[in-house]
Amino acid sequence: MKTINHWVLQLLLALLSLSTIGIYLIFKNQTYFEFLNWNLFLAWIPNIFALLAYLLHSRRPSVVVHLFTFIFGLAWLLFLPNAPYIITDFIHLTLLKDLYITKKAWSMSFWNDFFTIFLYAWNGLLLGCSSMYMIHLILMKYWGHILSWFLMILTSLLSGYGILLGREYRLNSWDALLSLDIVDTLQKSIHKEAIIFCALVGFVILAMYTTFYLLINGIGSSKAAVYKR
Repeated sequence: MKTINHWVLQLLLALLSLSTIGIYLIFKNQTYFEFLNWNLFLAWIPNIFALLAYLLHSRRPSVVVHLFTFIFGLAWLLFLPNAPYIITDFIHLTLLKDLYITKKAWSMSFWNDFFTIFLYAWNGLLLGCSSMYMIHLILMKYWGHILSWFLMILTSLLSGYGILLGREYRLNSWDALLSLDIVDTLQKSIHKEAIIFCALVGFVILAMYTTFYLLINGIGSSKAAVYKR
């Protein structure tokens, strides 16, 4: 598993986020979609926690280092669903479809909003994959190849469950620490349709991360390129 220049990656992600906000400001038609900026901010939180854990784990091993790496890791897991969650914001295009249809055809404002949301979703997915890769590096170091991948699969499924809680039950990551009614909500959220939803979304997250992983590690690429005249 290759290490990457995380500072360069974070800089590129920051530039992408700023560019996305700029695109939003250019094409926005109404203030309704300003929640995308808040969701993008939330998507950055797990990435920051993962970066802190990654930087800390590379220091000289000690009880304090292990303790705070573990704490940052738990915080990352708690907030991770916020990154891929932005994918579900496409639902607002359906909710507002009557505003986009003129003379039985989709208006250009629909496509402007569609691709703006896509940029935000792409940001969220990349931030999620970036944070998962950093945590994966830590897990690989301590737990080895097979167990670390098993934990990434489990993480993807838990993220799917987190998205379910956020979208269907309107829970935020901090509700796990502050809400007294979260136990009742968790009990209500466990049913057949929810399990199928979590499995599907978890697979999508895992597929995105695996693609990210394979691109970085160059799986399947040849060592030397062959050019024909």
